[in-house]
Amino acid sequence: MLIKTVLKSLLKSSKKKVVALTILGLSNFAVASPSHAAGISFDTSDWDAIGDVSQSSSQAQLTNAFDATDDGGTDRRVSGKSAVETFDIETFLGFTPGTLDTNFTEGSAIARTFNNVMAGDVISFDLGFDTLDSGDRAFVAIDNQISYQTTNTSFRHTFSTPGNFKVSIGILDFNDFTNSSRLTVRNGNLQPVPEPLTILGSMTALGLGVSLRQRFRKSGNGSRTKSQA
Repeated sequence: MLIKTVLKSLLKSSKKKVVALTILGLSNFAVASPSHAAGISFDTSDWDAIGDVSQSSSQAQLTNAFDATDDGGTDRRVSGKSAVETFDIETFLGFTPGTLDTNFTEGSAIARTFNNVMAGDVISFDLGFDTLDSGDRAFVAIDNQISYQTTNTSFRHTFSTPGNFKVSIGILDFNDFTNSSRLTVRNGNLQPVPEPLTILGSMTALGLGVSLRQRFRKSGNGSRTKSQA
């Protein structure tokens, strides 16, 4: 009711009418088709896990540590569980054997399927990479498309087609079973692509505002000319 009262007041003036109609058009379309980023929880109820993984709603931590013998007597595990062989990770993720580099020996991973993804949607999260072995690798897989990571990074992927997509994140030991690494995943978001109605509404409202402004300017110029005559 308050919005309607304000708009009626604005409409009493021809110049203010332009502003009111523009605001009304933008607000109607924005409300009809909102597009907001959805935060991604890393809790156990949302992601499946294998190996040494610690999970909460805000982050997931994974290591490729088997026990204290990996790091000279220091146990760097985050869950008390042990890293598993690469073959077990491939089976867990639904990969064919050999999908991951055969030089990888052990590690841990999490996986989740995102349903009803639209083309243009963007998934992103931050990867914190803490390693005692320069050969170790973190990885992110969208279905079977794998991206390896070696440093702290902000991962971002735009889906080119709609559908259901499995997202997998892991940490792997390379060529040995010593000197472990830890991966921290946080700040997950899924940003939906702006809906066409929202874009069309914004363009229509702005176009209406420009058109009406030009019309009122011409009208005002004409009145001044007649008055001067």
